[in-house]
Amino acid sequence: MADLLLTALADYLDDVAARRFAFGTLDCCTLMADWLVRLGWPDPMADRRGTYATFRQYRSAIRREGGLVRSCATRFAAIGLAETAEPLPGDVCLVLAPLTVRKGRAVVGPTGAIYLSTALRTVVTSDSGLVMADLKVLRAWSAGHA
Repeated sequence: MADLLLTALADYLDDVAARRFAFGTLDCCTLMADWLVRLGWPDPMADRRGTYATFRQYRSAIRREGGLVRSCATRFAAIGLAETAEPLPGDVCLVLAPLTVRKGRAVVGPTGAIYLSTALRTVVTSDSGLVMADLKVLRAWSAGHA
């Protein structure tokens, strides 16, 4: 089962790497949601698809849900994902990542990711596409297969 999950994850990440970042179709939220759907989970963003295409629209939607952390916790619980303190490869998570630079300093905040290993998480960025890095996990949810 673990081998199938890792193969599916590799295939998914190959597909993502071939695409360009775009709010609403490939961003930190859709990265996680599309992976979960591929695993057979209900779409945690079904009501959100097609409702935003810009950063301002994304930010407004996330703020209405109490921020990214609360939004993910609520949406993942609604489809039956359990939170985990010990994520495994393929689990979805929120990580602390650099989001922008202001006045010469990195501004960090939560962003959606997929857990790859104890040293790597993958995130999608607007400028570099799919990136794998050692980022601090803030919260994680067991994905496995639905």
